[in-house]
Amino acid sequence: MKRTIVFLLVTCSSICLAQTDSMFVEKMDGTIRAYPIPLITQISFTGLPTSVREQELVQNALSSFLLFQNYPNPFNPSTTIRYSLSSAGAVEVNIFDVQGRLVCPLLKSNQPAGVHSLVWDSRGSRGNVVASGIYFCQVLFNGNSLVKKLVLVK
Repeated sequence: MKRTIVFLLVTCSSICLAQTDSMFVEKMDGTIRAYPIPLITQISFTGLPTSVREQELVQNALSSFLLFQNYPNPFNPSTTIRYSLSSAGAVEVNIFDVQGRLVCPLLKSNQPAGVHSLVWDSRGSRGNVVASGIYFCQVLFNGNSLVKKLVLVK
């Protein structure tokens, strides 16, 4: 049985001093394709029947919630994380280091639809201040996951 795995990563890049959200899709053959969020409804998938599943994954991720870039970024000592939920449900917000280790579980609760924000004070789960470096904020909602890069500079 052949399985298809699609990795979705939403990042934010600077273009002409403005931030533009893009979705990057990595396929099994190793190719990566970037899709600007405003144009995501214009994506047409062709090829093997498994590409229908890719289209469903992209559309489900975008329609269920959004994760905005944290601000300030870079930050010291704290940063605000904002996300938007299309419906009420269970939400998890976690901070990971570059090695994929869980640094701090920020939130695990049911929340109503709408825009939400929380502050990470650059502390780990034990209350210790973490080192300068790159961290990743992951928001899990409705079976989907979005990630943003956070930069802590001391």
